[in-house]
Amino acid sequence: MVRLVLLSIFFAAPVAGEVRTMATLPGLPVAGLRTYLPEEAYRRLINSPIKAWIMVRGQVVHNKVFGARVVHSEANGVYDKVSVQMADGMELYSFETGSRLPPSVIVHVLIYQLPKGEHAFCLAQNDSVGDANLIYSRSIKMRYLGLAGATPPQKKSKSK
Repeated sequence: MVRLVLLSIFFAAPVAGEVRTMATLPGLPVAGLRTYLPEEAYRRLINSPIKAWIMVRGQVVHNKVFGARVVHSEANGVYDKVSVQMADGMELYSFETGSRLPPSVIVHVLIYQLPKGEHAFCLAQNDSVGDANLIYSRSIKMRYLGLAGATPPQKKSKSK
């Protein structure tokens, strides 16, 4: 009887740490990714655990992101600089409007811890009202950040 009670408490207890994935982040346009990625890659990407999520906001000027700044940051700002670097100057395919104000864009940067090191994945989302699920085409980027705690390889000098 005691075993049965202990087993029921163990299996009924909530999981200590819930793994965050792309599918569980609020406001992330995962449905729009389905159009750009093959089904297997899409499922693998949205279900992989995320280490950190950074949101960068900027303006679209001549199909490029300009004036990027961090509006949401996790991991104590460790990835803020690389997130702004990835977003600033990102080329987008957008329709120019007749407005004098440039359209606003949100770039989501997701940090993944993969077996070969940390990787940053980013995509640009239209920040206009009513376009919350629109991902700018050609805006998806992936960058290798390296192994945590490892020093980057030194450049070899050219000998003559």
